Amino acid sequence: MLDISEEKLDAMAAVDIRTVDINTLTDIRDVKIDTKLPVEEKLASFARQTNNIYVHRMGDYVIKVRFQKEGASIDDKMEEYLRHLAEIHI
Repeated sequence: MLDISEEKLDAMAAVDIRTVDINTLTDIRDVKIDTKLPVEEKLASFARQTNNIYVHRMGDYVIKVRFQKEGASIDDKMEEYLRHLAEIHI
């Protein structure tokens, strides 16, 4: 179970990627998740392994993610992105 207060979640989400100290971030490549676990347990495992569930690093790059409860799925967004790329190159 994810045990993070609303205030802490808000503080994590408010981190500015332009000013964050990259050395305080977890390298996303080091996070290991058992994909056989239920979603809630995967999220809890992810949260335990990171300093911030929204902001990470991948080598020398800072990455910020957002979560949404409603709207397009990641598959829908990927399809939209690929269609956009196809339009650029045609």
